[in-house]
Amino acid sequence: MLGDLRIVEIGQGMAVQVAGLMLSELSADVLKVERPGGDPARGTAPFANWNRGKKSLVLDLDTAEGRAALDERLAAADALLHQFTPARAKALGLDDASLAARHPHLVVTGITGSPINHPDAERSDDELLVAARLGVLYENDGHRGGPIVWRYRAGGWSAAHLAAAGLLARLVMRLRTGRGGPAHTSILQGHLGKLPLLWARNSMGPMPNPVTYAPDQPRAIAQQLFQCQGGDWLQIMDPTRQFDYATMPTMWEVMAEADVDLETEEGQAAAFRRRPLEAWLADLRAADIAAEPAFPMGEVLRHEDAIANGYVIEVDDPDLGPTRQPNTPFHSDVPLAQGRPAPRLGEGGDARWKPRTAPAGGEAPAEVLEGVRVLDFGMFLAGPMGPSMMGDMGADVIKVEALTGDRIRFMHRYYQAAARSKRSLALDLTRPEAQPILERLIRWAEIVHHNMRFKGAAKLGLGEDGIRRHNPDVAFNYASAYGQRGSRGNWPGYDSIFNAIAGWEFENAGEGNRPVFIRPGTLDVATAQSCLVALMASLYARRSGGRGVTTHTSLLGMAAFTQGERLIGPDGALTDTWHLDRDQTGFSPYHRIYECADGQWIAVAAHKPAQQAAMRDLLGDDFEAAAKAHSAADLLAALEAAGVPCDAVVFEDAMHRFFDDPLNRELGLISVLDQPLYGIVEQPGAYWHFGDVPVVFKRCCPAVGEHSDEILREIGYSDEEIAAFREAGIVG
Repeated sequence: MLGDLRIVEIGQGMAVQVAGLMLSELSADVLKVERPGGDPARGTAPFANWNRGKKSLVLDLDTAEGRAALDERLAAADALLHQFTPARAKALGLDDASLAARHPHLVVTGITGSPINHPDAERSDDELLVAARLGVLYENDGHRGGPIVWRYRAGGWSAAHLAAAGLLARLVMRLRTGRGGPAHTSILQGHLGKLPLLWARNSMGPMPNPVTYAPDQPRAIAQQLFQCQGGDWLQIMDPTRQFDYATMPTMWEVMAEADVDLETEEGQAAAFRRRPLEAWLADLRAADIAAEPAFPMGEVLRHEDAIANGYVIEVDDPDLGPTRQPNTPFHSDVPLAQGRPAPRLGEGGDARWKPRTAPAGGEAPAEVLEGVRVLDFGMFLAGPMGPSMMGDMGADVIKVEALTGDRIRFMHRYYQAAARSKRSLALDLTRPEAQPILERLIRWAEIVHHNMRFKGAAKLGLGEDGIRRHNPDVAFNYASAYGQRGSRGNWPGYDSIFNAIAGWEFENAGEGNRPVFIRPGTLDVATAQSCLVALMASLYARRSGGRGVTTHTSLLGMAAFTQGERLIGPDGALTDTWHLDRDQTGFSPYHRIYECADGQWIAVAAHKPAQQAAMRDLLGDDFEAAAKAHSAADLLAALEAAGVPCDAVVFEDAMHRFFDDPLNRELGLISVLDQPLYGIVEQPGAYWHFGDVPVVFKRCCPAVGEHSDEILREIGYSDEEIAAFREAGIVG
């Protein structure tokens, strides 16, 4: 799909490597630049997983010879993907201005800790420190009060997808202008990409702003999460909470032998403990209710549908031997370069790219994706947030929904998160009279997306055959729950179900603790971002002379993909990984949060031996006791002076502090838009920094059918025809 693209990747962080992996397995030629001696992670599962299919080139960028050799490669490359801070990039001659002068065709994507134009851009990009200074530790559920560390690297996984999508978006713009330019993102913006489900403020309407909870009190840790007889855990997701557990045959048995109160959470928990997991799963699945066991991390790589769908792939790794690894979650109707092993040190790096012919120039658009036409039939989150992010970059996104609206509208903040930057057309696709309208819409579009169950979509004319009958060259993308190749292709699925399958409910709980419900829809958002990357890849392929391709991703595919720290080795066992401690404070004495004498918390990330030695010199043998003997400000100052990466933990009132910070507004990190129902809506804003091309927020989430008339006029209907459609109940 991206076979003509050449990308240079420099960096050892997860986000930059995963972004490069996705582009590589979408068939781009990715050259990984390694320092002398190679990436220290070589020989581990993460290196094997996140570097598949790349080439390796060893360069010492601290020498003039190394920088000259890199410059030779950049002259023939399409994009540079790196993780340098602005100061380090400038020292290497890789800052935006220098690269634009030497290689005006080159797209440059840097992944920093904080945004590249933020005062904290030179601070550490360690995920824990970024989460601490943003306030994300306020939003995890836990077994105690106070800030709770995340085990799932929400910022890193999100930033990887934002980087790949932003890079491709800038390349789409280059097809029009002949010039490259920046497409930067950050771990902090990665977190912002996850947070709109939780962080939003409305000046009026039915969705109250989130209530600040007492900082010394633990958060609720279970939502429809039950322990069964024998100790197994079951995650159910019934979003409307309308399913009556008393209708299950197994529950009849329980009620016949015991007095259980199903009106209370305690009574429900007691009832589920009386029967084994398999009995409950059978009843719930018969009722078409989404439910799955909570697995340990890595076990999803043995899941029958993950295997059937190719979300697990066999790779003969040069260091680890025959392995089964999490695959990238993309399916397509064109061949993808998936499953090639990670390179040996220096392998493939001696091949030279031929110089590029300078692209033809043209007038620059006002927005990166100006003129891109997207038709979105998605509902809920896992999928529709992808087109919304395209709308943020300037695409014209039409949301087609039922006359009653998207079913997630009752979860107002979730709807706001998935529908920003879209126009709404209310259309009853169950009516045969709507099909001519559908045909015109599909002919209008460059891209069509949905996340419906495929059998239902086909009945509405939204199966792939139906779509291509109207527009053979449209790029078509869809997201499902379990994928289309296994036995569960038409099963329902929601975020929490797949967090349970992926093991994140156990991992975020801390070692030895009961699993916790994961906030804030991490795999829903990850799946939407997976759709975004696939959409951008297919858009680039289509506009650069290819045809409109079909791409598909799924919640199960993303659940498997996030297992990249682990693989199944030649002996059939999962490789080891690291875990969150029982107190949910961190991962080692050198990488965790500490409470100080004044009740404030600090975070440290001393990964290097010299930094760890400095911590010991400063704090002695008992770090925890020493921290409680200092104020947070004093301890941070001492650690900074000793060269130990650290940050204050922003905790109390984190969301309001973020929205009230004028710097965040100035940098576009907050969108502020008017909406008839909600008043002024504030949400996390720009996920990218495109340099001279702004990210402009023009549309808040639309009302049902808010733009029906204008859209129908644009595709050729008269006012009289539109009135007749409305009178007949076809259009709302």
